[in-house]
Amino acid sequence: MGNSGQEIILSIKNVSKSFPGVKALDQVSLEVRRGTVHGIVGENGAGKSTLMKILSGVYQKDSGTIIFDGEDIKSTTPIQSMKRGLSIIYQELNLVNTMSVGENIFLGRFSEMGGMRGVHAKAKELLKSIGSNIDTYKLVSELSVSEKQMVEIAKALSFDSKLIIMDEPSSSLTADEMKELAKIIHHLKDKGISIIYISHKLDEIFEFCSVVTIMRDGHVIDTKPISEITRAEMIAKMVGRPIENEYPERPNCVGETLMEVRSINTKKLHNISFKLRKGEILGFVGLVGAGRTEIVRAIFGADKVKGHEILIDGKPVKIKNPRDAKKAGIAFVPEDRKLQGLVLPFTVESNISMANLDKITRFGFLNRSAERGMAEKHVKALGIKTPSIKTKVRNLSGGNQQKCVVGRWMETNPRILILDEPTRGIDVGAKYEIYLLMKKIAESGGSIILISSELPEVLNMSNRVLTICDGRITGEFDPRTASADQIMEKALEFCRKDLEHERAN
Repeated sequence: MGNSGQEIILSIKNVSKSFPGVKALDQVSLEVRRGTVHGIVGENGAGKSTLMKILSGVYQKDSGTIIFDGEDIKSTTPIQSMKRGLSIIYQELNLVNTMSVGENIFLGRFSEMGGMRGVHAKAKELLKSIGSNIDTYKLVSELSVSEKQMVEIAKALSFDSKLIIMDEPSSSLTADEMKELAKIIHHLKDKGISIIYISHKLDEIFEFCSVVTIMRDGHVIDTKPISEITRAEMIAKMVGRPIENEYPERPNCVGETLMEVRSINTKKLHNISFKLRKGEILGFVGLVGAGRTEIVRAIFGADKVKGHEILIDGKPVKIKNPRDAKKAGIAFVPEDRKLQGLVLPFTVESNISMANLDKITRFGFLNRSAERGMAEKHVKALGIKTPSIKTKVRNLSGGNQQKCVVGRWMETNPRILILDEPTRGIDVGAKYEIYLLMKKIAESGGSIILISSELPEVLNMSNRVLTICDGRITGEFDPRTASADQIMEKALEFCRKDLEHERAN
């Protein structure tokens, strides 16, 4: 790249890595400069995570050279990498929920800090350095996602990190929380700390990064200064073909009311009532924690709720648990695919079939041939990239894992499909395939409830939008005519009132 050795914090040359049946990385080379934010983009399965796990010591490379801060790294472990000053913050945050914030930041190093008093004093100092005043004695289980991310960054800084890898850091953050993350990134950059920033949200790549590396199928396709590449060029290089539009044409086939929800009330929710029409995609917009997920979990019977009514085709239905919801024709793809959507040690085949065992079981015996056919049908229909349907689902990329969850519920032929953050952490190409699937369901007379923290996604895919704040429905909009500002104003309604009240007092 024509830079002196002093300017390069990380040099990767011809690194390759294979797993059974898959060449994850093939002669990958790139360089990261000191004090820069270096973006890495690519479809799920492009090799980004594998490369980062090699850098952090989770995997060992098969061949190639890695030089970090002037040292030739032959092999390493996660703790050795952190001690060298190379830290990684994973999309699925790596914290111990039953321990305090301070204990998580200095886990395994309590004696070095002079005991618990030193742990909490130093932890408080680190958090303060990134603009956070989280109580270090608080349990991690009590924190929001953005607060947990702050703890991860503080933990990385506790090792005097020279390079921090951020893997999909914004996947669960609200707009306000994103502003805080932006401040932290600029703060780290000003301190001379390098950042590798991995994201499927291309707006963030253009906002934060000075250089971007594009990967596809285990290869580096291109590395360019961000000022020398357009969004369309980046997408084309990622997917290997031009994509004219990031969203398909909005389905326009809304009919009569299919489902009516009346008076859901819990400690979190307040008189939630709305209608869902046939062929409609109904978007929910609100901050993380506003109550969006709690509403759909109540509808699906995943949380116990009393006194509410659900009508389908004008007739009351009793939904006490997910089994009742499934019988009523409702399917639910949850927001956390790894914790709530998948059984990670099971195969792709088993994960797709598990909601449909009644179809392929007779006299207590599973029809293996039918299960195989079911899995192969959805692998083909959804373009799931997997060496085999017998591959354990934990070995798939995030986007392909998400498709397995979607495929499982598509087999039930649902009349109502609830999608909670369906494209979180997946690439542009996989997103488009899920959008096409949503459109197909709507045009076939099915209905969808879409929850997403990506406002453009909701605005471009929904026929109607409900805003939710503090467990209440605060507004209803036609996304074709309403502006993003109007919608977000209602999504923040009670938050703004609370803030104004605090300022007045």
